[in-house]
Amino acid sequence: MAAGSDWSQRLLQEDLRIPTLNEIKEHLSSIPQDEASNTVKNLDLPLVFDCLNDSNTEQVDLACEVLSLCMNNLSLGESTSKYSVSLERALNHPYPAVKLVALNEIERGIHQEEVLSPTLLISIVRCIGDNDIAVGKAASDIITLIGVSDISLITTNEVMAVLHEVMTINDVIRLRIYEVVVAIAKDSENNLVTLVSTGLITLILEELGNPDVLLRMNVVELLTQLGLSMFGFYYLSEKGILDNLFAIVEDEEDPVTVQLCEPGILKFFGHMAHWKPIELLSKYPKLFDRLFSNIESSDLIIVGVSLDTLGIIGLSSEGKIALNSTGNKITYAVKTIVKLLNSFPTDVRIRALNCLENLLRVEDPKNDTMQITRRWFDLFGDDPMQVIVRYAKNPFSEIKLAGLGILHAIAEQQWGQEEIKNTPGLVEYLLDRNVENIKDCKEAKYEIVKALAASSLFDQTMATKFQSYVSEGPFYVQATTEVAYEQNE
Repeated sequence: MAAGSDWSQRLLQEDLRIPTLNEIKEHLSSIPQDEASNTVKNLDLPLVFDCLNDSNTEQVDLACEVLSLCMNNLSLGESTSKYSVSLERALNHPYPAVKLVALNEIERGIHQEEVLSPTLLISIVRCIGDNDIAVGKAASDIITLIGVSDISLITTNEVMAVLHEVMTINDVIRLRIYEVVVAIAKDSENNLVTLVSTGLITLILEELGNPDVLLRMNVVELLTQLGLSMFGFYYLSEKGILDNLFAIVEDEEDPVTVQLCEPGILKFFGHMAHWKPIELLSKYPKLFDRLFSNIESSDLIIVGVSLDTLGIIGLSSEGKIALNSTGNKITYAVKTIVKLLNSFPTDVRIRALNCLENLLRVEDPKNDTMQITRRWFDLFGDDPMQVIVRYAKNPFSEIKLAGLGILHAIAEQQWGQEEIKNTPGLVEYLLDRNVENIKDCKEAKYEIVKALAASSLFDQTMATKFQSYVSEGPFYVQATTEVAYEQNE
């Protein structure tokens, strides 16, 4: 096998490059890592990088594979500190695979200070605008990591100038930049304030007026992500973005835009209303009305999103109070969800059950919220427990999990514990370990029993059974004893 110096000499000869690269690849792939690391250190890597500068795609592909093997056998940051110039050149190579090799190595050593040279950073930003999706995504991920770690590195005049330049390539690339900006902004309030000062956030907000419906739809989704944080919510509220978004939903003259954008806007509204449900209810009552009416829509996408949104709003105590204040509207909505459960396709049915679980779950057990959940439970029909148990015993694990989720929600409230206690056979079913063989279902039943074990409603015998079940854990298997009988002949 040739030594590192011999390989280097052969790589200088164009006609020997492909066989030499194959030889290096096979050798590095067949030896232990410590030996491979020593081999790589004795190899003149710039010569391997030079093999990339060729029109022969076989040679370029081989050089990429060899470089990946070599980089992975160098210590973290060593490759970028020693070969930053070569990596930067690779980022400007016309071949996507070459850029990906460089980007993957840069990401591997992203926390090493040497990686973050201004010229290398600018080359990475330019890769966000690459036509190859994989290259664009890899570059976006790196800039996001850098921005989250130290936002000052990407808000210099030089980097900002290149970002704006890349954004002019086309709408798809511009949206990629927006995704990076939002990913960094939502990480901390300081990042948001800093990016607002650069004008990038304002550019995103202005896209809500863009005539391209698909672009607007994607921007709505990005703003939803930003609004997940409290500081993001307050910023968007102050900028009047809620008014702009909800005006889109109510635009009866542009049904196509409404159809495409409404799911994203409803998600956005749900997350906003999760933070300030009473405030948003008083300001945007029509959006709540739309959520309620959408449950009966023929558009199953809208039905699913509306159920999810209603569940997000109704999860908190404040959200329950806000929904309860709508009176007959939430009453009709809960009754409608229960009535339509059997007619929904499986995926929507699960989302409906999850919505009901959120409405009944109490995060902060107080009398006022438990009175609300009890009232909503009674809306399930003449025998609410029969409805819940039917799904908690469903043979399909995903539906069963959703049903068990509702049982768990009520098991943490005294009125729910009473309902479980008074439902014939239900406690025995929960304690029977033989009826479950799905891990998630075993865990779900365990959480229910754990909640019941903390109750004072059950007699000492049942309380002891609950405590034993809890102490044994969710996956306890009772040993069986076989007794052999000798038969007299």
